[in-house]
Amino acid sequence: MRIALGVLSVLAAIAFLAIGGGKIVTTATFVEQLGLPAGLVVVIGVLEVAGALGLLVGLRVPRIGLAASIGLLLLLLGAVGFHLLRGDVIPAGTSALVLLVVAASLTVLHVLSRRPVSRARTTAKPTT
Repeated sequence: MRIALGVLSVLAAIAFLAIGGGKIVTTATFVEQLGLPAGLVVVIGVLEVAGALGLLVGLRVPRIGLAASIGLLLLLLGAVGFHLLRGDVIPAGTSALVLLVVAASLTVLHVLSRRPVSRARTTAKPTT
C-alpha cells in the first residue's frame, strides 16, 4: 500500500504542479475560460501548487501528505460543483472530476496506511 501511495502521490503532485502553475502563469487564459476574477484564479493555482508540494513532503511526513490530500479533495469538490453549476461537465469538468477521484483515493490510502496492521498469531497453542 505504501508503494501505491507513493506512486499516486508523485503522479498527482506532477499534475497539480502543472495545473496550478498554469493558473498562476497564464491567469488571463483561465479568467477567459472560467469567467472567474483573476485574483481567485491565482489563489486556486497557489492552493493547487501548495497541495502538490504537500503531497511530496507527505512522502516523508505522512500527516502533511494527509492534510494536503484532504485540502485538494475539498478544493476539487468546489471545482466539480462549480463546473456542474455552469453545466460544463464535459469536457471542461472532466479533469476536475478525475482529479477529485485521485484526491479521494490519496486520502483513503493515507488513512489506511496509518492504521496498524493486525498480525495473526503464527504460533499454535499446544493442545492437551
